[in-house]
Amino acid sequence: MTASDSLLLTACGDIMLHGRYQDLADSGLAASVFDAFAALSADADLIVGNLETPVTAHCQPRDDKLCLRGDPVYARALADARVSLLNLANNHCMDFGAEGLDDTIRHLRHAGVHSIGAGADLRQAGAPVVLESNGLRLGFLAACDPLTKPAPAATASRPGVMPLDTDLLLPAIDALEPDVDHVVLLLHWGLEYSPMPTPEQVAFAHAACDRGVSVILGHHSHCIQGIEHYNGAIIAYSLANLTDDAVDWQGTTRHYQAPLTDVDRESLLLRLRFFRERVETLEPVPLWLAADGRPTLACGDRAAKILTLIAERTEQIRNTRNLNAYWEHSVIERRVSAPLLSWWQDGNLLDKIKRFRPGQIISAWLLLSTYLKVKWSRSSSRWLLFNERNDTRPMPAVRAPKDND
Repeated sequence: MTASDSLLLTACGDIMLHGRYQDLADSGLAASVFDAFAALSADADLIVGNLETPVTAHCQPRDDKLCLRGDPVYARALADARVSLLNLANNHCMDFGAEGLDDTIRHLRHAGVHSIGAGADLRQAGAPVVLESNGLRLGFLAACDPLTKPAPAATASRPGVMPLDTDLLLPAIDALEPDVDHVVLLLHWGLEYSPMPTPEQVAFAHAACDRGVSVILGHHSHCIQGIEHYNGAIIAYSLANLTDDAVDWQGTTRHYQAPLTDVDRESLLLRLRFFRERVETLEPVPLWLAADGRPTLACGDRAAKILTLIAERTEQIRNTRNLNAYWEHSVIERRVSAPLLSWWQDGNLLDKIKRFRPGQIISAWLLLSTYLKVKWSRSSSRWLLFNERNDTRPMPAVRAPKDND
């Protein structure tokens, strides 16, 4: 079978258009943001990604969470970059309410870009999108894991995102699979800045592939994760970020800061060739988010590092037999052992006695309760403790190492 009898799909990571991207839009430079991306995807028949920011001029964000927004001109910029389909099933698509979601869907539709995963009700949010090229039909479904804290999930009478619910998604796969050549899932899931998927992610991914899904494209972690080949299916757990910027948000109950790091700037384009009966992965394209906010081709040592990272994390998934044990160890090491070690190394016993304050009893209890939750709870919410941004409790901080440590 030749390339003309197949379909080439390029998949990118999270597209966030807040902060400096508004400055670029105000300067008339929005279209140029995706110039290099468009060139790198020029041979693709279909291009898909995750739009993490509503594109709306609506000015009433929610007041209880960090809210992101992109200028509506980016709908046209993404269309000009030949983007075919954007996932909206994520934890930011409702940042500006139902009006912001409606604006986003409308702006994308007018620009000629399909959207999926959110809508005026559960029926619209869960509706599949079927795209055809070179005689092959791909059926797409999208969903957002409730652990990523989207608000709200769609219901029969309420707008929102399609929830990652096995009772909803598995029947949807069954209904779509006979009508298309391949089913592709776009899933917003996992833990932010985690190198590995959780046991629950892997279990659902395998169940979905056993029902006929050919490809799963994951988002939300804002970093590269491995790519699993499972019974002929391909599972990309996280494709990192295509565009991003730092955030500094003062909420009513907490201050949230997230500076842009190298982890945020490392990414990839996943290239998949679909044939009638199979899917093949091509060499991933390493990306680097330039200082001006434009995704570019990573070169030299930077490209080698990204490709090595993809390979290592893919191998890590393959070789980790007990993900529960891996995650228990990871969370306890980061959220219990590290603070305890920091406390133990900070001065001698007499120093510790002199510095004792009643609040340390609360800190000790929080460490113990964290340990017990990780060890005894069977809820997937325990893994959220891996990233302190998900934990509003006043946990003791890890001491920064001194120069002579």
